[in-house]
Parts: sequence; C-alpha cells; structure tokens
Amino acid sequence: MAETDHMNAAVVSDADRGRRHHKGRVLGLTPGFVFILVLFIVGQLFFSDPRAVLISAGRYQLAWVEVLLVSAAIMAMAEQIKVATPGVNNTTEVLFMGLIAIVQVVLFALAAANVPGLGLFDNTEFGLLTVINLAQTAVAYQINSATLVRTIASS
Repeated sequence: MAETDHMNAAVVSDADRGRRHHKGRVLGLTPGFVFILVLFIVGQLFFSDPRAVLISAGRYQLAWVEVLLVSAAIMAMAEQIKVATPGVNNTTEVLFMGLIAIVQVVLFALAAANVPGLGLFDNTEFGLLTVINLAQTAVAYQINSATLVRTIASS
C-alpha cells in the first residue's frame, strides 16, 4: 500500500468535525470519576459491609461493591466517548481525568500507609476503582491524541 493511500484513508470531512457544546462548562470539564469518588465515599459511610446484598431479585443478588464497580466501568466508557470527538481538542478534559487518577493513587497510598483519617480508602474496592480510573485515563489520552492527529492530517 502506498503512503498516499494510507494518508487518504485518514481524511476527515467537515461532517466528522465535532462542535463543542457549552452546556455547562464546569460540569463538562468535571471528570466522571469525581462523581464515582463521591459515590464511593457516600457508600462507605452508608454501608457497613460493601459486599452485603443490596438488591435481590430471585436467585440474583447484587452487592453495593458490584453496583459501584459496574458504575465505574460505565463511567470509564463514557469518559472515553467524551474525548473521542474528531476536530475537538479535549486535552484539558484528559488532564483533569489524570488529575483525579493521581488523587486516587495518592489517597490509596496514604491510606495503605495508615495515615490517620484516610482508612476509608484502604480497601480492595477503592484499589479497583483506582485501577479502572488509571486505565480509562490512559485510553482516553490515546483516543484524544488519535483524533487530534487525524484532524491535523486532514487540515
């Protein structure tokens, strides 16, 4: 395949270019994992045992931690979609996602070091939320970079 064929395959038309909607700039820039972090803290304060059955439907049972982790996975996918708009530089959003991931890593590390007052974050559930956030941030960065390269190549 010639180099020009490869470049023509990556052309973006005007229909592909994203338009930034300014619905709520602060909420638009707020990473979804801020809401997951708040949900985690509220859940830790509200549920004494995160693995206790929360919802029971027939023989199916859901624990609070399962609901939380599924919510985090869905939020991770939504965050990746948020930065995948061609023609829109979402680097700020990705940097804020990374900031929240760093905050989670620091909270988890300090809690694991038995810093007083942070015991809330020294558990498997928060560790898994942190891993999900780190992974989604890395993927969101790659997606944003790829859409920007594609946009630049078509200009």
